[in-house]
Amino acid sequence: MPDPRNLGTLFLDTVRRLPDKKAVLAKSGGRYEGQTWKAFAGGVSRAFRLLGEHGVGPGDRVAILSENRPEWALIDLAAQCLGAATVPIYTSLTPSEIRHILDDSGAKLAAVSNRALFEKIAEVRKTLPALRALVVFETALATENVGLPVAVLRGDGEGPEDLAALEASAARVDSSAAASLIYTSGTTGIPKGVVLTHANFIHNVLASGKTLEMGETDVHLSFLPLCHVFERMAGYYLMVHIGATIAYAESMDTVPQNLLEVRPTFILGVPRFFEKILARVLEAVKAGSPVKKALFFWAKELGEKRRLAGFPPMRWQDRLADALVYRKFRARLGGRVRFCVSGGAPLAREIAEFFADLGVMIYEGYGLTETSPVISVNREGRFRFGTVGVPLDGVEVRITAEGEIATRSGSVMKGYWNRPSETAEVLKDGWFHTGDLGVIDKDGFLAITGRKKELIVTSGGKKVPTRAVEETLEKDPYILRCVLFGEGRKYLTALIVPNREKLLEYASAQKIAYRTYEELLAIDRVKRFLESRVEEASKELANYEKV
Repeated sequence: MPDPRNLGTLFLDTVRRLPDKKAVLAKSGGRYEGQTWKAFAGGVSRAFRLLGEHGVGPGDRVAILSENRPEWALIDLAAQCLGAATVPIYTSLTPSEIRHILDDSGAKLAAVSNRALFEKIAEVRKTLPALRALVVFETALATENVGLPVAVLRGDGEGPEDLAALEASAARVDSSAAASLIYTSGTTGIPKGVVLTHANFIHNVLASGKTLEMGETDVHLSFLPLCHVFERMAGYYLMVHIGATIAYAESMDTVPQNLLEVRPTFILGVPRFFEKILARVLEAVKAGSPVKKALFFWAKELGEKRRLAGFPPMRWQDRLADALVYRKFRARLGGRVRFCVSGGAPLAREIAEFFADLGVMIYEGYGLTETSPVISVNREGRFRFGTVGVPLDGVEVRITAEGEIATRSGSVMKGYWNRPSETAEVLKDGWFHTGDLGVIDKDGFLAITGRKKELIVTSGGKKVPTRAVEETLEKDPYILRCVLFGEGRKYLTALIVPNREKLLEYASAQKIAYRTYEELLAIDRVKRFLESRVEEASKELANYEKV
């Protein structure tokens, strides 16, 4: 595969190479229907013409307010071929939050998927002088009067039209041009636009493609929001580059069923996704017969021993466990998953080990919106639990004197949109300062230890990494979430959210009488019990780290 000049040529190279291969799958009439790369190019051509008809040109911004679906990609790829930058907007945002992004980016056109989202823009449209037109994905919305031209984008497949125009336009787009403004609040509150160029994304696509074993025969189920840079790069641009098939989940609620229908060959997820799978598996085991419970934990123990031994070749007992237990676990994921990748937030080591013990590896990675996003990732043949892997090829990582992770590569953003002072704060001599604290071991594996701004300094001058302490307490089965306080104080305090289900089990076992859950939480005996759990979970911490 040739190295693409920009995201437009990245797409068109695949269309030429694999014209008759399935590009996308989407649910229609109760089943998944597909389009080839050649047919999908026809949709991009129509979107390209539509943008041009409404005055969108190189350097303009096009907002996309939509759930994951083929039309999202049609608008984005058309804009990339045109040299315009797309501005993805989360569907969960309020009208005022959407207004800020549209106003700050100066978006000339907005693409909207459904009526509920259309009404959010209609509510704030009069305060957006730069917005000139709307493109909708549902025909019924075309007749709405919002004081702007409204056009309909058809997502159905036809033969490619004006492919030569797409190619000619894409050839003129410089790799240094902005491809997207992705709004992220980070720890500063007000969302700011991260400017990522074509070169930024392509550098990360090529480096990730060399690291993860993927190819044109792979099938991806897209359910993480395309507004998030992790799905944008790994679940979209990387899939386009290698010519894999992208299937779109109907919604987050239908992902378990869609996994069975699509049968993806790998899964991109965030920690919460894997936590939910683990919880469902343990619930099923708990509800099973004593024989099934014993069989599951026997297989789990075998898997743990094999993991601790470095995954030697399977013995007959391992093959039996695979036939009776591991295969059923993989079937929950569709039956064809070779591996999973976790990003977006820290993955608890226990979850990664649980999946590995049942025969499914989760390769945890690390990155930020500002780095397009992947900085480092575990991979087949080179992984270490409890770390976020080693840097991608062409990505430099160092730990500053303050313990902060800094990185330099072609994936590092151009800067924050219209915020030169904030850009200068994090970009110094080409190095992006992440705000995360970390360590690199002797083998090059990176581990995240906390956030630079999340250090609590007590009145005694002790520095406490809040997230590390919070995660220690959250390992207790009775503690769902923990938030630490103590800046400038003699000692730490914590806000504890109990695990409701476990606490109700405790109350039942102890025959504690109560009428409501709130009343249960107010009982002194329950408070003392939770305090004892905090003390037990904290016993390995230093004295100044204890709540």
